[in-house]
Amino acid sequence: MTSERSLGRRLGLAALIMAGSVFLSRIIGYLRDAIIAARHGADAQTDVYFAAFTLPDLMNYLVAGGALSITFIPIFSKHLAEKREQDGWETFSLVATTVGAILLVLVTAAAVFAEPLVHLLVPGFTPEQVETCVVLTRIVLPGQLAFYWGGLIQATLMADNKFGVVALVPLVYNGAIIAGGLLLDPFVGIAGFSWGALAGAFLGAFGLPLWAQRRRLHFHLRFALRDPRFLDFVRVTLPVMIGFSLVTVDEWIARWFASSQDAGAISWLNNARRLMMVPVSILGQAAGQATLPFLSRLWAEGRTAEMERLFRRTLDTVVFVTLAASVWMTVYALPIVQVFFERGRYQPDDVAMTATLLSLFSVGIVAWAVQAIAARLFYARHDTLTPMLISSGAVLAALPIYALLARWMGVPGLALATSLGMFLTALATVVVLVRRTHALKARLFLADAARSLAAALAAGALAKGLLALLAPLGLPALVLLTAGSVVYGSTVLGAAKLLGVESVDEVLDKVLRKLRRGRT
Repeated sequence: MTSERSLGRRLGLAALIMAGSVFLSRIIGYLRDAIIAARHGADAQTDVYFAAFTLPDLMNYLVAGGALSITFIPIFSKHLAEKREQDGWETFSLVATTVGAILLVLVTAAAVFAEPLVHLLVPGFTPEQVETCVVLTRIVLPGQLAFYWGGLIQATLMADNKFGVVALVPLVYNGAIIAGGLLLDPFVGIAGFSWGALAGAFLGAFGLPLWAQRRRLHFHLRFALRDPRFLDFVRVTLPVMIGFSLVTVDEWIARWFASSQDAGAISWLNNARRLMMVPVSILGQAAGQATLPFLSRLWAEGRTAEMERLFRRTLDTVVFVTLAASVWMTVYALPIVQVFFERGRYQPDDVAMTATLLSLFSVGIVAWAVQAIAARLFYARHDTLTPMLISSGAVLAALPIYALLARWMGVPGLALATSLGMFLTALATVVVLVRRTHALKARLFLADAARSLAAALAAGALAKGLLALLAPLGLPALVLLTAGSVVYGSTVLGAAKLLGVESVDEVLDKVLRKLRRGRT
């Protein structure tokens, strides 16, 4: 029990570090997007800038996506658990050399054939937009090499439960984009932000983790395609590489459809999606990122029961906080967008459309988080095939939804399709998890989720009433948002306590015990 409490404390600290990193990264990311919006608004030019990341992201996903934290952490963790660290670094060298060489070839080919590929990815762009998008794409493409090699080094740090430097990576990356934009925008326009992204990739994603592991990292060039360690990596990673998850391809699908919509559509979707991803990243993905090394180590050590209890506690907590965030962002979408984007060249119509999209995106926040946590239990067990099949099937099932809703509703239909597709993915992942493992009892999980939803809806109704009461007074958006958030937060915690939401009971009980000790 002492060991389990110690594990819980270390996991809590890791989750806190990663959540803090994601929070600060999202704040800096907001500043980046707000600067772009204020300087350039939401038009054909900003659509081109955001679309220029589609091909580089696709390259990274196809080759590097499975090798970063999802599959390499469990492999490296197993070597550490079995006291075979040297074998772990040998595997690192094999993977970094072989897959890195493949990525180098693909990035080069993508740069050469960027024009036809851009036509394929955003078919609704005008010739002028395509020409600019090709230039910006070629600027960003080399950064994927930094993300890949740096991501592998980050995986070795997280496998050893070292999260500090990893937490700094997105801060440096986003900071470099802002610096590049502010310094170069007067000379090269919006391309300055692209040059900043390239610099941030090499300084943050690659440079920081390399510096952190400079004393321990053992790397040498090695091509050995038949080495059992490399084959084991390929076996685990290949399903992730060839499969498609809506978590990743949603943005690409939306851009494909939005490129044929009104000018500014890609920018509206991007800004609304980034705001929605703040709670998803802080409350869901950061928890999943922090939890995976612990789950992997427990699985490698054969401590299955401990692993399952850790997973259940994490999932229950994430469901409550993301349901609360989902209702809050749906109710307060307009003042949120006003606070973050209503300035400069971002017009009132841009604000109104972005708020509509944010409310539709926010409906699916809990689904994003559940999928992120549930999939990592499979990854910790070295099962990448199952989540790949689930997510790929969900993408295929969601494509007609995107097409139909885009035709019926226009740009808002794409945001709604995202939420529906993520609910489909999360539901399928949880159902398979319940059937294949003992980590989750469906009845208990659904009962606690229902209590969490009831608490969030009750608080949301009160917060919505307060917004309707205060909005006609002409108060600044920040005042409306602050007042509503205080009322909503206190109400949702009180309602959750009354309804017996277990994750909230545990946290509040710990806080009350500490307060009582402090008084005595």
